[in-house]
Amino acid sequence: MRSRNRGFTLVELMISLAIFSLMISLAYQSVNMLLDVGRQVEQPQAELQQLQRAMVFIERDMRQLALLRPQQESFQPIGAPKPSNSIVQPEDMGVLLEFTRGGHPDVAWQLRASGQMRSGLQRVRYVMEEGKLLRQTWNLVDHVEQAEPVSLTLLAEIEGEPRLRFQAGKGGEFKESLPAERSLLTAVEFSVQHKRFGVLRRVFTVYL
Repeated sequence: MRSRNRGFTLVELMISLAIFSLMISLAYQSVNMLLDVGRQVEQPQAELQQLQRAMVFIERDMRQLALLRPQQESFQPIGAPKPSNSIVQPEDMGVLLEFTRGGHPDVAWQLRASGQMRSGLQRVRYVMEEGKLLRQTWNLVDHVEQAEPVSLTLLAEIEGEPRLRFQAGKGGEFKESLPAERSLLTAVEFSVQHKRFGVLRRVFTVYL
């Protein structure tokens, strides 16, 4: 008796391969779509985290502002005006604010073995550069122009230039310029136009 078992025909194999290819194509499109959605969600989340971190940095800086003497005379050219060593608004292009803050992390216990010590004060400068807000820092409070700063990008995707306004005395109105008496400074208003989040405005309390 002859067996009726037989293999697949060429037409059946071609149909099977076509169906298999279609299923693979649909699965690839689904996975690619999920990956695109994930990337679209990750970008706003990353920008939001950067924004939150920037506000934390600025708030800490404003709360730790320190009032100090003018820069040491030995560091100044003869006949040059004595700049403040506390809070200033430099006229340099892109520089928004420069100040000295306290609360610099104490790592003296790491430096004692080598006979070094570090001050608890830190010089900070906010700079706008190519749509980014940079936070530049120096461990030296005096003569910082001859030292290379450590730069950290606080915020990117900024449109225009951030705006800083200052309040002198509780209940006083905010003004573009720092008060003549730095000890009267009670709050700093920070506003910025962000590409994704629009206009952002925060008021930070100052404790001097």
